[in-house]
Amino acid sequence: MKNTAFMAMRMLFSMAITLYTSRVVLQQLGVDDFGIYSVVAGLAIIMSFFTSALTAAIQRYMNVELAVTRGDGMQQVFSASWVCVLAMSAIFLLLAEGAGLWFLNNKLNIPPGRLGDAQIVFQMSLLIVVVEMLRVPYNSLIIAHERMAFYAYNSIIEVGLKLGVAVSLTLIPGNKLLIFMAMLIAIAVLINGSFAIYCRHILPAIRFRLKASRAQIVEIGKFAGWNVLTSLSDISYQQGSSMILNIFYGVALNATMGITNQIKTAVFSFTRSLQTAANPQIVQTFAAGQIDEFTKLFIRISKISFYSVAFLGIPIYLNADYILSIWLIEVPPMGAIFARLIIIFCMIDSLVGPLWVTMQASGNIARYQIVVSTIWILCLPTTYLAYKAGMPSYSLLTVMIAIDAFLIIIRVKFTEHHCHVPAAVYYTRVILNVLAVLAAALVLPLAVDLLLPMTPLATLLTTTALWVVTMAASIYFIGLSRDEKTALRAFIATHLPLR
Repeated sequence: MKNTAFMAMRMLFSMAITLYTSRVVLQQLGVDDFGIYSVVAGLAIIMSFFTSALTAAIQRYMNVELAVTRGDGMQQVFSASWVCVLAMSAIFLLLAEGAGLWFLNNKLNIPPGRLGDAQIVFQMSLLIVVVEMLRVPYNSLIIAHERMAFYAYNSIIEVGLKLGVAVSLTLIPGNKLLIFMAMLIAIAVLINGSFAIYCRHILPAIRFRLKASRAQIVEIGKFAGWNVLTSLSDISYQQGSSMILNIFYGVALNATMGITNQIKTAVFSFTRSLQTAANPQIVQTFAAGQIDEFTKLFIRISKISFYSVAFLGIPIYLNADYILSIWLIEVPPMGAIFARLIIIFCMIDSLVGPLWVTMQASGNIARYQIVVSTIWILCLPTTYLAYKAGMPSYSLLTVMIAIDAFLIIIRVKFTEHHCHVPAAVYYTRVILNVLAVLAAALVLPLAVDLLLPMTPLATLLTTTALWVVTMAASIYFIGLSRDEKTALRAFIATHLPLR
């Protein structure tokens, strides 16, 4: 509970800095350059689907190693991880310099005279991706050992450095887009160094070595290979849709999508931290055969993930126009509609992380990855056909929402089959639970928003205050089980005694 409170404070701090940083960067780069940065860096990120696949595979094997042998074979896993990372980094660069560069030169809608800058931004983005890939073994080692304090403080430092970069753009003359990218590279290298130094300090017995068991390398590589399918589909819906948006609507709407993704990152920040902290426990309880504890933890994390996203997201949804107007000096086109739709998407997608990690824990991922990835990839042709038919620019988000919701059903079936969590239990204890909490909490804020004529500032303050109160009450009276209420009351009695 103490860790949760700290994570919440860190999340609010990081979210505020991230949103302000986006405002400054957009102001300094302008809509066109910010759009170029969003779409070209997005193209590089598409090519980096190896990174998340490797991260999932390495973390899974490290967590299992801790659960089964208490870490006796961790050096072997770490060494095998490095071999896989270096091999996939090389493959990534070959693909990116081929297919990625061709797509940039021939398909993207770049403003006249800016293709040269776009090509340089692409190469710099590739370098950032490679640097972050080289961080994966250290990152996985820290998370597996649940050293979340370092992880948390490091993320605060990272967002602070990015704020410093954004502010420095106001002082430095010249091509601000390229200067911005160069400073992002410097931050990535610095963060990598901090991870390496910390791991060497806390785990001195584990060292960088490329000598590893071939069987271990093949096993991790095979697991990562299946994860590549999901990573590729995830990247495709996040960034591929932006490429299609660029083809039909140009860089101005890419700036809108860039801001939308900043909102998504901010709203998801606490949930991602929570899930990252819980994932090792979920994998280790399953690997140890503690199915009842595994199920309780999985359901609890699923509910809390939804609550945290809704808690932050609903005030933005209700007051999107006003929040964007005070956040951004120049609001990109269709900003409020995109913002509202991304909040809906975030609430649905908050349920995906716990479902995904249960399958990682089981190890039975081949069929799961094929099915889920195939359905996710459909977002690209569906979005393209929607635009060809003259549908509005925000159609890409409605497609993402529909497919994400449908895939919850598919993921639940796999979890039931491989992880012994009945679908009926999930639907009653998670889906119906969070929907009931959301409906009960929304009544008063929505009524005020629709029925009472007030200034935008008064509406923001009133609806947010009401939402905080009604959401907290709904979570306690509707969302928590009897055991969870007892644990919460015990925590309050211990740490917040009433005198």
